[in-house]
Amino acid sequence: MLDRRRFMAGAAAAPLVGTVAAPQARAQGQFATREAALAWLARGGRLREGETFVAGTEVYRWRGGAVWIPDMPNVVPESLPSPQHFGHMPDLRWRQLAEGDLDGANAAVYGPYRDGGSNAINGFLLADRYARLAGLGVCRAVGDFFVRSFIRRRTEDGQDAWPFDFFVERAEDIRVAVFRADVLANLPKDHGYFGSEIAEMVQHEVPPADYRVTLNPGGMGGIVHFNPGAGRFIDITRQFDIKAVWSHSGDLWTNFQTFQTGLNLAASGAAWEGDRIIGQYSYYGSKPSNRGQDGVVAGARTGYYTDTAQPRISGVRLRALVCRAARVRRDENDPYVDSDPSILTAVVGWIDRPVMRVGTFGRTNTPSNMLFLAHWGGRYAPPGGRETLDKTAYAIEETWHPEDLELDVLTPIDGSAHGFEKGWELAAVAGARVGPVTHVGLAHPYWIGVGDLSDAYACVEQRGRVNRKRISVCHQIATGIAPDPARQYYGILCKGSGTSKFETYPGTRIALQRHGTLDVVCEGHTIDTVHGTSEAIRLRQFRGRFDLGDCRIRGAEKAFHVIGGDGAWTARLHDCDGLIHVRNQTGGRLRGPAVGGAQTWSSDPPAPGDLPQQEATIHAQGQIFGTTTRAAARKGATLLAIHPLGNPWHDINAGDRLEITTEEGIGFRLHATGLYVNGAIYVGVTALPRDLPAGAMVTVVQEATLTVVRSAGRALPVRLHATTARIFDAPPEAERRGDADPAAASGCRQRQ
Repeated sequence: MLDRRRFMAGAAAAPLVGTVAAPQARAQGQFATREAALAWLARGGRLREGETFVAGTEVYRWRGGAVWIPDMPNVVPESLPSPQHFGHMPDLRWRQLAEGDLDGANAAVYGPYRDGGSNAINGFLLADRYARLAGLGVCRAVGDFFVRSFIRRRTEDGQDAWPFDFFVERAEDIRVAVFRADVLANLPKDHGYFGSEIAEMVQHEVPPADYRVTLNPGGMGGIVHFNPGAGRFIDITRQFDIKAVWSHSGDLWTNFQTFQTGLNLAASGAAWEGDRIIGQYSYYGSKPSNRGQDGVVAGARTGYYTDTAQPRISGVRLRALVCRAARVRRDENDPYVDSDPSILTAVVGWIDRPVMRVGTFGRTNTPSNMLFLAHWGGRYAPPGGRETLDKTAYAIEETWHPEDLELDVLTPIDGSAHGFEKGWELAAVAGARVGPVTHVGLAHPYWIGVGDLSDAYACVEQRGRVNRKRISVCHQIATGIAPDPARQYYGILCKGSGTSKFETYPGTRIALQRHGTLDVVCEGHTIDTVHGTSEAIRLRQFRGRFDLGDCRIRGAEKAFHVIGGDGAWTARLHDCDGLIHVRNQTGGRLRGPAVGGAQTWSSDPPAPGDLPQQEATIHAQGQIFGTTTRAAARKGATLLAIHPLGNPWHDINAGDRLEITTEEGIGFRLHATGLYVNGAIYVGVTALPRDLPAGAMVTVVQEATLTVVRSAGRALPVRLHATTARIFDAPPEAERRGDADPAAASGCRQRQ
């Protein structure tokens, strides 16, 4: 159906059109079909100036000399124009292609693509042109139907040329417009997405005298040639690769519909020291198993998933405030918004020593996934050398990782103003420092993870540094954490395992998971109010070290939830009114003034509601489960064939103790050497000390252990619960001997 929500009644008229009058009470002629009206006109039929007639379902007005409708001279649409006025059905559906194919032959195709309907694009172009010049707004089909993706490649003679790939019947049907996102101080109210101010896209049409169009044979694609000096085009680009130091005194608009990055700092030493960047549209990347958004408004990247080696880029700098903007909001009439959720800034691949100082400005009705992402890039080998959209059958060959990142956030990260789901994320980096950040109303303030593949395929030059190199995080403040309770129930996440999109466990279709080794030191966390979730901070299956620093956490059912792994985590607790839940994890250490004083012990888990104010409640919970071997194994073997584990919580982590018992009653102890999820039919172990028959019992013992270091002279009590676990009570003097200053350890204090 035709989308008419953007028509604006009462606007000024354009030349040759005149003011569109209100419909008359009675039309002067009535024709059952448009064809009947055409036949009447061909026989010399005429009306007086301003009189109307009906043809089919549409009303027309007589206007002498009008040439707006090609086969109906002297006639214009009455009131709101429709493609039917111009002889076309209004059932056309168009969408903007990012990549894919038209007919099943995989190829990169960009531009508008007819998604459904019975006719070509011309009726919509003509109806839209009339509506716009008549002051009625924009006539739009559901989806995207007009040319709106531009590229300016300056040639030596100063002429711009834009090649396009989509079908056009006549060169005169092409009209060219540029779009700019105006983010103003006093913005209109939007009662749709956020019910708040928005950033609006404004269309500026390029006069036909400023360009000409040549079509390819058959009309499939062509070139728009811009005449020299035909306006300011530099601020709107398809992709803007910066290979030198640039400065910008005003706003930069970036358009990355068909590329991955709008402003891409694509060379060593490249820099953008600017004011504000407004990103338009988005990019659908060829991510394995899905077509997830991969668009970045501004950043530095050497590649995401590519089939070529990715270079090292060093010394990149970006300083800017960023916003995303769309012309329309998503509603029941228009499922295809012009900007899809994406990322504002990022570094991807081997970007060495990047300095990113970024923030936001304005408000927008177009959500973004996060303000900043640091992510690895990888090289794959397409099967048979042929690219497909789904990369799961590919073999990964090598990965490259951001290294020694400096990230400073210049403004609060506000979810209500920009629709962020997350503040920032580090995925498989080799060292980073993140400055202090204030997060407001986000589902996830930040995530730190080891990446899908961890460091298993890291390039030779980066081996040993990926994930293992220090990540320093200055103080993080978060208010109103609010993830979707149907999908995720934690706010901050440290994930020490990665799920490969390219590999499976032997003999199964289950995606392979790996542990990584992290070294994260935080200055501290202040968290106030957690909505619709049970956890403020989750540490999952990590190895290495994670120091949470000085923590003040209020308004969360669970302040910390630590699950799996043998990593050393620690927190200095100053204030807490929620549960600290340690599950199947062996390396915890809790200290600080909120865990001193009298202690109450229980061997049972805390009952619901048994979380009194001003008391730290700690629950350490382990589990024991088992399986049997499927086949015999020889002495010295490091892989056991087991019957698959079926419980979703029965994952075997690296370091877990395995008690082996044969039918003859012979027993010995092994340890798991990797991460094996439920459903896996093999488990890696330390070397077998003797032959092992099939049918041997394998008991997995996952104890939770936690050391609680009491603060001297403090009166606040702590409630301790232990289920198949151990809690060690350390005396106060251990705190004085072993505690380091979290600010100094994180490298934040001296930088402030």
